[in-house]
Amino acid sequence: MKLLSLSNRYYFVGLLIISLIAGITSYFVIKSIINNEFNDKLFAEKEELIEELHQHDDILNSYNLNIGDNIAIQKANSDPQIKTFVRDTVLYDKYEKKELNYRQITFSDKVKDDFYILTITKSLLSTEDLIQGVTEIIAIITLLFFSTMLVLSNIISKKIWKPFYATLEDIKKFNVKKPNPLTFNKTKIIEFRELNSTLKLMTNQVSEDYRNLKEYTENTSHEIQTPLAIIKNKIEVLIQDSGFSEKQLTSLNQVYEATSRLSRLKDNLSLLSKIDNNQFIEVTELRLSPYLKARIENVEELISIKNIQTSFRFEGDPILSIHETMAYVLFNNLIINAIRHNVENGKLELILTNTYFRIKNTGKPLNVSEKELFERFKKSGNHSESSGLGLSLVQRIVRYYGFSITYKNIDSWHNITITF
Repeated sequence: MKLLSLSNRYYFVGLLIISLIAGITSYFVIKSIINNEFNDKLFAEKEELIEELHQHDDILNSYNLNIGDNIAIQKANSDPQIKTFVRDTVLYDKYEKKELNYRQITFSDKVKDDFYILTITKSLLSTEDLIQGVTEIIAIITLLFFSTMLVLSNIISKKIWKPFYATLEDIKKFNVKKPNPLTFNKTKIIEFRELNSTLKLMTNQVSEDYRNLKEYTENTSHEIQTPLAIIKNKIEVLIQDSGFSEKQLTSLNQVYEATSRLSRLKDNLSLLSKIDNNQFIEVTELRLSPYLKARIENVEELISIKNIQTSFRFEGDPILSIHETMAYVLFNNLIINAIRHNVENGKLELILTNTYFRIKNTGKPLNVSEKELFERFKKSGNHSESSGLGLSLVQRIVRYYGFSITYKNIDSWHNITITF
């Protein structure tokens, strides 16, 4: 959800709650005011009626007064001592032809030595119409207010946030491999100016760090490769010399193997660094089924040395968009790992569907936890030819392309699954 939409949502939810509370409160306040005015009018009409009764003798027979909608006068034998009270009632209106709400004021009084019970009845129709009208006006004004605020909020917010979205588009186009200087649009808003300034400093620093790291990696790889090549060459020359004893030749072989392992370690660390620096952006469309068969054919000699039984179960032929070098490292490391950690006369099975690739092999139980299996320099078993970075490289490549990888040990079978 966009920030603008989220802020508008909270803003209008708050306004809605306040408007509902204000509307309901206004309704009851207005109703109370109108009812009080209505009651005051009834009491005023009561006083008027009493005055008329005391001043005119024939009023008891005529009832021709412009007071209320209906006046009821009932003679009492003795003083009823009724305290004045007001109540609401429902009466049938012959003009409206339906029952309507009325309000009555009832009281007693003495007129010409006689006692009477008097009731003034007045229709609430006009009052109810007034309350309804006022309520409708408030509702219409609230609706117009919300509509106006919504339109104005969108227009004003878009104008205010325009520099921010322009900055966001510039950041999206930023590429650390081709760091063009960022030029942000000028803005009068102080917070956005500070944001642009901070982002500019940050991207410049990132570009500088990337360039330094890339140069360091390349220089280190180059500088290490040369002495390693010289050492290996000298050891090969020494091994061919017949003047060494068997013990000395064994020591030379150990040095040669250690040097070879160091060379592989250097290559793997260099590859990890390149992955971290996003130096494998270019991709090719790779059909996985024939590619895996070709990888197995390249290691047939290693498979035959351990007399491993290999089987394929291809139920699909997915096409991956992946860098060629990354594909080779990914699948070659998995296959070599399955062979290296297999047992004599073991089994190796490759399963491929349109959604996942699984490689299964028999082998000895792990001497590291499953969680540590994909960490750097974690090895199961003492294999001198292993750098300890194979599965770490695999996991890094898998994450780089948004895949997922899992390991399970089922019935002495090691299962590694990559889900595309």
